[in-house]
Amino acid sequence: MLDEKAIKLLFFAIVEPTNQFWISEISIHGVVKVYERLTQKNYYEKITGYLKIKEQLASLQISKLQADLLAANSSFITSEDHDWPSQLNDLAAPPVGLVIRGNRKVLQSLNNSISIVGSRKPTNYGLQVARKLAADSVAAQLVVVSGGAYGIDTQVHSATLEAKGETISVLAGGFNKLYPVENKKLFDRINQQGLLISEAMPDTPTAPALFLIRNRLIAALSSATVVVEAEYVSGSIRTARDAAEIFRPVFAIPGQIDSPLSAGCHRLIADRVADIATTLAEILQVIRPLQSQ
Repeated sequence: MLDEKAIKLLFFAIVEPTNQFWISEISIHGVVKVYERLTQKNYYEKITGYLKIKEQLASLQISKLQADLLAANSSFITSEDHDWPSQLNDLAAPPVGLVIRGNRKVLQSLNNSISIVGSRKPTNYGLQVARKLAADSVAAQLVVVSGGAYGIDTQVHSATLEAKGETISVLAGGFNKLYPVENKKLFDRINQQGLLISEAMPDTPTAPALFLIRNRLIAALSSATVVVEAEYVSGSIRTARDAAEIFRPVFAIPGQIDSPLSAGCHRLIADRVADIATTLAEILQVIRPLQSQ
């Protein structure tokens, strides 16, 4: 007889995070009830893809999934675990579970955390601002969350590690398919000093659509999201809007008015999605009670 966590692992392996129907069913009725309805009854027979899901559940071996996680030096966590990031429950489609690797204790510090994101091709100005924000966040004892991508993300993680802080990188693919591959050494350092998080099994390749899916996790994991530099249309803008949708504070760093890489930040400010921020101190005034500053 499978326990609740094992059943969640089965669903995690086959249900895409964007599948609103199944994620909603699991959230509302519980994974055990949904599993019973799928495998023992014809409750969902009118739902598109029902037979495929049922066949996949029948063919999967929980021992094989667990072995894959172990081989990738990773762990599968769910809301049954004491250190599950409860902040994720604010999402319209919270993850069924997460695969993690690294210092799991970092999860216990997420009440004091900040997400810093931005362009993959930033200016020197953006890089300097990102590094300063990350270093100041470490000094303020904040866990720094970002996405492990080129540009701003890479600088944020690197500056945090150099300042001996804790950082979380939320990846779009599985741990056996790390992307970008050029950041492998950085991911190894994060594995030692911080935490890697993925909403995919280890052998899941990184795909463009997965970046937008994972952005909601970056937004939900932290107390606030800061966009350093971003084009008018970009993944960082999506992360900011994901944060705003669950009532997390959003901040944008202003830049030159003629810089395409500041157009996204200015857009967030103009749309009143984000407040202007030029220092971490301004951000802390919002995300921390006065008595704790």
